[in-house]
Amino acid sequence: RRAGLPIATLVNPGDWLDANPAPARGGRARGCSRRTRRTRRALPSALFPSWRGRCERLRPPLAPWNLLGLSQADFDKAAKDVRKLKTRPDDEELKALYGLYKQSVIGDIDIECPALLDLKGKAKWEAWNLQKGLSKEDAMIAYISKAKELIEKYGI
Repeated sequence: RRAGLPIATLVNPGDWLDANPAPARGGRARGCSRRTRRTRRALPSALFPSWRGRCERLRPPLAPWNLLGLSQADFDKAAKDVRKLKTRPDDEELKALYGLYKQSVIGDIDIECPALLDLKGKAKWEAWNLQKGLSKEDAMIAYISKAKELIEKYGI
């Protein structure tokens, strides 16, 4: 660590604002425990975008989907509205929606294919596996557009 620089600057310069600067000679920032400092260095803000520490506060990141005017609130609203459809969409539409949702929330599939007799689990796994390689932001955009399409088709 370079002397005089706050801890937050060393983690990810663009994402953190320094509320309580660290002392110049390796001391702790006010209100920070030694464990908290270690955790901040080990866990970059890109992995935990909503995490707010006592010593630093989070600046909202500029993601590509923010430039389109979409936000996490739009995604949450679309997910909530899809559950209120008047009629149930067909299975292919539901599988596509499921795959996009899982890809945007979790990312690439990280579980093994279910057993042969678990038909519902296998269909869900295949829908999620089709979205493999798609970034979370792109999956979020696709989910919102698919949800709007289903809302127009079936109504709320």
